[in-house]
Amino acid sequence: MAHKHGGSFSMDMYAFNSKLKYLNPDYKLICSVYMLIITISLNDIYVCIYVLLSMFFINIFLGGLDVFEYISVLSMPLGFLVFAGVALAFGISFEPVGEFYIKAGFFYIYSSKFQIAAAFKIAVRALSCISIMQALILSTMSYEVISALKNMRIPKLIIEIMNLIYRFIFILLDVHENMKNAALSRLGYHNIKSSFITFGSTAGNMFITSLKKADDYYTAMEARSFNGDLNFLQEEKKIRLHHIVAAFVYILSVFAVWAVHVKYLKGVKL
Repeated sequence: MAHKHGGSFSMDMYAFNSKLKYLNPDYKLICSVYMLIITISLNDIYVCIYVLLSMFFINIFLGGLDVFEYISVLSMPLGFLVFAGVALAFGISFEPVGEFYIKAGFFYIYSSKFQIAAAFKIAVRALSCISIMQALILSTMSYEVISALKNMRIPKLIIEIMNLIYRFIFILLDVHENMKNAALSRLGYHNIKSSFITFGSTAGNMFITSLKKADDYYTAMEARSFNGDLNFLQEEKKIRLHHIVAAFVYILSVFAVWAVHVKYLKGVKL
């Protein structure tokens, strides 16, 4: 199964082929929310690493996702985290400060062990939270997530906006991909000047196309008797006792990792 960046069904295709798709979507959503709350509340680097590794195991070995596909999906938010981590780890000053600094013209780029450690911990914590949500998205179809949110009594307007934005993102990515390929075939990026001109033209065309696509999208919804409610047919998936036991055991294991760190590894710095 190939991963096509910008494809309309890239994420839903992963969920459709996942071995965990038979699990109840409400169960998966509630487990994900609880794990997010626990991971953020404990704020422990060992817990974050454990969650990150366990989500890797769940997606690869239980979900049946290819290792390289999972890394590809996770690399998208990882790029933003790298830039955010660099911004946290390094600072700019007009005077030499910090444990490490480099003179760059009339200012200094500085850092310290504390800043680097803090940036690393924040990046791992954010990545572990992202991996939790990735585990949900890669095993649950988007309409099932919407249905689960409805069952959790989330306001209807918020759910519909989320669904429309989610669908529209992939539509615009697909349109941008077609525009980019058309520009490349006409040597639109062969030098810096033409690249800027092509970028401006593409941005302007994207705005016009987005308005047209939005109108077509709403017309298609009205043609299918849209009356303000987004309803989807879905298979009934029951929550089994062993599913609840598995979630309970996993949550206990997370607290066990936290307890071991607090009691026995408190002096070990990571």
